[in-house]
Amino acid sequence: PNRLAPRGSAALSVPTAAGPLYDVDTRLRPSGKDGLIAISLPSFAEYQQERAWTWEHMALTRARPVYGSAEGREALQSVLDSVLLQPRHPVQLVADTVKMRAEIAAHKPPKGPFDIKLGDGGLVDLEFAVHTLQLRHRIGLHPRLERAIEDLAAEGFVPAEADPALRLLTRMLVTFRLVSPTSAEPPAASRDLVARACGLADWNALLAAHDEARQRVLTLWRDVAAQAGE
Repeated sequence: PNRLAPRGSAALSVPTAAGPLYDVDTRLRPSGKDGLIAISLPSFAEYQQERAWTWEHMALTRARPVYGSAEGREALQSVLDSVLLQPRHPVQLVADTVKMRAEIAAHKPPKGPFDIKLGDGGLVDLEFAVHTLQLRHRIGLHPRLERAIEDLAAEGFVPAEADPALRLLTRMLVTFRLVSPTSAEPPAASRDLVARACGLADWNALLAAHDEARQRVLTLWRDVAAQAGE
C-alpha cells in the first residue's frame, strides 16, 4: 500500500488543461514526512483515539470514506464516529483551537482586504468556529460545512445567518481567485461583473454584503473563542 499510495496521490494531483483533479497534501499526516501514507484501520483508530491533536480531530469532521468495500467504508465510518463523538473538556478544546488559529494567523497572514479565506471574519474563522462547536456539542457532524451549520443553527449554537455568510464568502473566494489572486480590489471595469457572479446587483451591493458577512463570522468566532477563558 505504501508503494501504491504515492502513485495514487501523484495521479490525482497531476496538472491537466482543466487543472488537477484534487490537490493532495500528505504533509500533515501523522508523524509528518516520516509517517506512512497508508496505514491499517486499527493503527488509524489507535492514533486518533490516543495521540491525535485537537486540530486533527477538527480536520476529521470533514472526513468521509470515498472508496473501498461497503464493509471497509462502514468500519472506517465507525472509527470516525467513535472519535468525533467522544466527550471533551470544553475549555481545553476551545483553548486548543484558539491557539491553532493564532498560529495560522502568524504564519499565513491575509494577503489583502479581500482575502476571503484568511482575513478576519473569513472562511477559516468560520470553519474554526463550526468545527469547535461540532466537537464540543457532538452535533452537526457532517462533512459538508453547510449541513453542519444547519444542524448547529437548529440547536441554537450558531445564528441562522451563518449559512448565507458561508455561501457568499465561498462564491467570493472562487471568483476573486480568478480575477484578483492578490486579494486586492478587482479592476474597476470588472467589479460589477464580479458582483453579479456572486449573486449581487452591483459592486456596492457586494461590498455591503461582504462586510456584513465578515462581521457576522468574526462575531461568531470571537464568541466561541471567548469560551477558552470560562
